[in-house]
Amino acid sequence: MHTHEVMNDNKVIMEWLRRLGVKFHTSFLVINSEIEDQPIVYANDAFFKMIGYSEEETLGRNGRFLHGEKTSRKAGEKIHECIASGETGVFEIINYRKNGTPFWNELSIQPLTFPEKNLKFTLLLQRDITERKRTEALIKLQKQTYKKIESGHKLSSILQNICHTCELFFIDGAKCTVLLIDSEEKIYTVGATQSMPKSFENAIIGLKVEEDIGTCGAAFYQGQPVVVEDMTTDYLWRNHQDLVGKYGLVSSWSIPILNIENVTIGTFGIYFPAPVTPGEQDLKFMESVASIVSVALKYSHQHEEILRLAYSDGDTDLPNRNYFRNEIDQLLKKGKEGFVAFISTDEYTKVVDQYGHRAGDTLMYEIGRRLTLHQNSSDNLIARFSDSTLSLYSITPFTKIPEYLEQLMRGFTDPIQVGDMELFLTLKIGVAIVMPHQKNSEELIRCSDSALSQAKLRTGEAICYFESELDEFLMRDLRVANELTAALNRNEIGVHLQPKVDLKTGEVLSFEALARWTSPDLGVIPPDIFIPAAEKNGKIRLLEKSILRQVLEWMKKRVDQGLKLRQVAINISADHFFHHSFVPNLLEMTTEYGIEPKWIRLEITERIGFVDIETANKVFKHLKYCGFTASIDDFGTGYSSLSYLQKLPIEELKIDRSFISNMDEPGTLAIIRTIIQLANNLNMHAVAEGIETEKERKILLYLGCKEGQGYLFYKPMPLNEAFLL
Repeated sequence: MHTHEVMNDNKVIMEWLRRLGVKFHTSFLVINSEIEDQPIVYANDAFFKMIGYSEEETLGRNGRFLHGEKTSRKAGEKIHECIASGETGVFEIINYRKNGTPFWNELSIQPLTFPEKNLKFTLLLQRDITERKRTEALIKLQKQTYKKIESGHKLSSILQNICHTCELFFIDGAKCTVLLIDSEEKIYTVGATQSMPKSFENAIIGLKVEEDIGTCGAAFYQGQPVVVEDMTTDYLWRNHQDLVGKYGLVSSWSIPILNIENVTIGTFGIYFPAPVTPGEQDLKFMESVASIVSVALKYSHQHEEILRLAYSDGDTDLPNRNYFRNEIDQLLKKGKEGFVAFISTDEYTKVVDQYGHRAGDTLMYEIGRRLTLHQNSSDNLIARFSDSTLSLYSITPFTKIPEYLEQLMRGFTDPIQVGDMELFLTLKIGVAIVMPHQKNSEELIRCSDSALSQAKLRTGEAICYFESELDEFLMRDLRVANELTAALNRNEIGVHLQPKVDLKTGEVLSFEALARWTSPDLGVIPPDIFIPAAEKNGKIRLLEKSILRQVLEWMKKRVDQGLKLRQVAINISADHFFHHSFVPNLLEMTTEYGIEPKWIRLEITERIGFVDIETANKVFKHLKYCGFTASIDDFGTGYSSLSYLQKLPIEELKIDRSFISNMDEPGTLAIIRTIIQLANNLNMHAVAEGIETEKERKILLYLGCKEGQGYLFYKPMPLNEAFLL
């Protein structure tokens, strides 16, 4: 192998590289990085085989001689800078073989220094990554195609993008086409021919497809790839030599496009300005591209039908919620006053229950029809938002909205015929006002839906306008629900104890445990907010277990320090009370902390004990057997029965604070007296909640109540303060 003329030291290094190159099958080259033009001074056989050039044609030249039309100048500059700086690096660049075929080249740059010889070279490991790039291009093309179809791009644009992607992997001047075949007349129709001159398209489109005319005609009828290496002499092109000569066409390949039934529906062709023979990988690549064309054709033809189905309610032919959402965004851009309304009727459920869903569809169609007849503008938008709800958007001045809604209501004075029944409809309408600056359509939809929920709570026909106070309430509940789980995990929810006292002496007899939550993000959250949220979100058992554990820890600390124990009452929800693990968990936790069950009282609201009186009775008896005591909380506000109370092993009735605070109202005092007497008759004791004045204390004592709690005596206090009592 000849080498470039170099100095003696260089000859020794070149000989070492030559021996390495014989054993090293990965293609590489070495350049002299001391010279500004960075000439190639050595390359192994694998490199020459990859590029198609000989050693004589390569050595002494800069690697830029492999660049071409598709080569990125920026990539070439970065490679030159990396070599000049003596750094390592990995780059990807399109280079060209001697036959003009572009290929993707991965270069790994490694400086070679010989300090003792004062020589500096750079080693460039070379890899042909064209097949990997083709695979990546196919994946990207599939994604682009689906995205463009979904975005509503024209089919011709989608197919042309496929053609351009394919052309990048072949010689400069290669041009791809997609020709579709009319299934009945068997003539060529346009798919994508923009790479070719317009006159070429005009000459081909409308021609009859024949098996022995043109590369595409042969591929269509044969159902397999057809390759023509020389179009100037090939029999298939005998009738189109004018096109071959005019456009400089030399070679052409054509791949049949098959549908899902494996029927040829078109052809994917490529034309070259020079003789090109495909390799096996070239044809596989072309067939893969043709498959993507087939997918594009299939789904684009279905797209219009998909859009119709996506934006129309198939049962009533009214626009559906997707259409409503899209259109309202456009209407809001007008910046005019108006409203969004959600409309439902009480009769829908009755109709569906009696006549079925088809009758329900008929009812909604008729409501939509009447709304359309009585609308005040062609800009109004009416859609079926859900099975039982229609949505309406109207551009109407604020002052005219009530009048317009009444006008719509009048359209339903006549009955609607459904089956053999005439129905007078009871409309419920929820309204959100549209401000001129309003842009958030989803917010309007949410507000209208919320207002409709309020309208459904009213009797008869109802129109409810969304109010911001309601919105704040809903958002607060949502934020609390979202934060609750994290708060339990972080032990943010603590315990305050409120003493129960002897109303005569003021002596502390016991405590009630009350949950308190101060969130670092939301601040202080009242129990009447977070406890219902815990119940709704299935977190109430975790919350109550946390409260119990904190109380038991507090008690154990008192025991450890030899302090007096007092009974602590803990509120228990229905979900927790009826859970199979409720009593076993209580026993396990009290045993863990060494606290006798008698020091724990379970407060149950009177409503939950009577959802299932038999089960409730079993649980209460099990609690008593284990040593726990129980009380009925908020007594007098629920629906308890005297016969139930007689059966249950309960020691305490708590008089709800609402009675105590309204003692002066007629009849309230009698209720309190009755509860106290009832407790005494059932061998229970009554405890009054919410005592705030001396007058209330004296009255309760006079009525026979001996125990109570409230701000008159103690406010709920943190555990560390209660520890001092």
